[in-house]
Amino acid sequence: MFDVCVVVAEPLARRGVRQLIDGNDRVRSLRTVDAVSEVAAGAGTVVVLVDPPEQVLRWSCARHPTLVMVPESAKGATLDAIRAGARSVVSTATERTQLGIALDVAAAGGFYLCPTLSARLRACAAGPDPARPAAGGGRGPAGGGPACATGPGLGRDRARLRPPGRPALAPREAATLTLIAQGLTHAQAARRLGISEATVNTYLTRIRSKLDVGNKAELTREAITLGLVRRRPGSADPVS
Repeated sequence: MFDVCVVVAEPLARRGVRQLIDGNDRVRSLRTVDAVSEVAAGAGTVVVLVDPPEQVLRWSCARHPTLVMVPESAKGATLDAIRAGARSVVSTATERTQLGIALDVAAAGGFYLCPTLSARLRACAAGPDPARPAAGGGRGPAGGGPACATGPGLGRDRARLRPPGRPALAPREAATLTLIAQGLTHAQAARRLGISEATVNTYLTRIRSKLDVGNKAELTREAITLGLVRRRPGSADPVS
């Protein structure tokens, strides 16, 4: 469980963000304030900024786990948020499920970049933009994915579990993905692995972030691509 504080002065934007977060059972409390200086100090609060000025962005990221919402077309704002140390960066047009994933990752101390923004950055990296140099370094997407989303591979299978341009899955993440792709529920996977259901949820949040996928069908396709499960001949259903 964690607290969320949304920093946005514009009433319409404030109402829209609140509607996206309301009903998230992992959010203990939800506040909205006009300025980042009004965010209460203390651990466990995820700050949500909507298209913030650079100085506000840097101030918040230095003090709180911060989720930043930026316009889809604002490539510069996306890169600025990543460089400032934002834990999650999503589009202002994001939907409830993606925002929930982004909040979970930010609260857990990971990094999440929504698929829409990730695809735009990859497209920019594929062709030079004369107006802005391509992003580089280990943290930005053009450098091979966010550095904080990395994890150890599975020994000799490490390359198989690292699709081009994406970080590897840790052993427990790969095991969790395998069971979920086979059709097990989160509770069943937890019992099989000897861990809590909350831990399974955390692993799946990390997997979605690393592989840029959302629903279970996409997770299953990635599991097949990685060789963790195989298709039954003549059927769309995977088996181990």
